[in-house]
Amino acid sequence: MKFMILFALIAIGTSVAIGEQAIRLPLPDAITEKFPWMINEPLNDERERIVGGSNASPGDAVYQIALFRKDSFTCGGSLISSRTVLTAAHCVFGDEATPSYFKIRYNTLDRTNGPPIGVSKIYRHNLYSSSPIDYDVATLILSQPFTPSANADIIPLTTSEPADGTKLQITGWGRLKSGGTLPTILQIASVTKMSRTKCSSTWGSVNAITNRMLCAHNSNQASCNGDSGGPLVSNGHLVGVVSWGPSTCLSTKYPTIYSNVANLRNWIISNTV
Repeated sequence: MKFMILFALIAIGTSVAIGEQAIRLPLPDAITEKFPWMINEPLNDERERIVGGSNASPGDAVYQIALFRKDSFTCGGSLISSRTVLTAAHCVFGDEATPSYFKIRYNTLDRTNGPPIGVSKIYRHNLYSSSPIDYDVATLILSQPFTPSANADIIPLTTSEPADGTKLQITGWGRLKSGGTLPTILQIASVTKMSRTKCSSTWGSVNAITNRMLCAHNSNQASCNGDSGGPLVSNGHLVGVVSWGPSTCLSTKYPTIYSNVANLRNWIISNTV
């Protein structure tokens, strides 16, 4: 079973059949060396939503931002203070992960519009590991505060992990399906928190499930490529950050993995401006 980091079209696998390809941006060296068969293709706006979701409405996700690297859409993220965005560490990893290469767009459901703000500093968790994709969080310090409005506001961090079976909300501009297209309008969907025990029994032979990870699943709706770094929300609080999942995006068996905000909360707060 292949799995993928969900940002900017990254896919990783334990085996790849002849002819299969991974559409992605450059991977960190550690992953490239471990999975030398992965094939580079450029990100293409016409090739890349949350699978099974629907168009979000104004006010549904006022904290959602679109992250751009060198003017190309690459990930999602969440406004957690007037000058801080929380995203996934793998979204800002690699040789070209310098602040000047990044900007965000906010206050919009359309990722091609909305006011842009530059990034002045990046804090990536110092224990982030590309294998087993652990501690997958980063904060981006904006070059100026964002302007609050009816469609732009911060989201508070949860203080506790949601209970198993809790319905959670995901939003993002990732693929409509594995190998599908990128929407311009923000998508919204629902997933259910899965127990860490069940998640570990499902994914354990492929990738370790740690306490820094939170698992959620829906056989009909799922995060997909391009949703990485985006929010997993419960009762108006940020509980997770999209990290990795099955290469098919939608799966009857394999859940998507999110960075566990409750577990990582102290680090996030200490790297928030």
